[in-house]
Amino acid sequence: MGKDKFENEVLIKYGWKKDVWFHVDDLSSAHVYLRLPKGVKIDTIPPEILEECAQLVKANSITGNKKNNIKIVYTMWENLKKRKSMEIGQIGFHDTKVLQYTRVEARKNEIVNALMKTRVEYQTSKFKEMWDERQAKLRRIEKRRKKREAAERQKAIEEERKKAELREYKGLEVEDDGNLNTGVGMTAEEFEDDFM
Repeated sequence: MGKDKFENEVLIKYGWKKDVWFHVDDLSSAHVYLRLPKGVKIDTIPPEILEECAQLVKANSITGNKKNNIKIVYTMWENLKKRKSMEIGQIGFHDTKVLQYTRVEARKNEIVNALMKTRVEYQTSKFKEMWDERQAKLRRIEKRRKKREAAERQKAIEEERKKAELREYKGLEVEDDGNLNTGVGMTAEEFEDDFM
């Protein structure tokens, strides 16, 4: 969660593809991010986690915290769109059709207080460091994937080459009795002797 527009700007820049971004709709608020665990999609976020994120966003909106029945917008980080002409901390969306919404009827202090007890704060430079580490890991994974695919392609080419060689050898007829495929019914030695 960004505590001000400058931290929000850092979070916008260094988000991960599996992050879900939360914000009070049409009001100023903190940007809250939820990093989805493997196998969880935006549509399958457990309701209690969704409520916790929504409560956290509401609690960190000066205007939204004072109102009831507010709308919270959320979307995947990769749907966030930042243009140079935008204010610090301000964002738009690549596709507004994929935005999702939830409502918070009223602030639930027990949820907000429990979340605040688990809070861990990082310097903004830590986000860049974590992002750089993630990008390096993704590059290593991609490099291994490409290497594996290249090896599989090479193996398929080699197998196809061997099959082609076998097809070529099937056209040759060499009899087991040592006779050449000449139609003369002689062994190789007889043929050589006759030739001389």
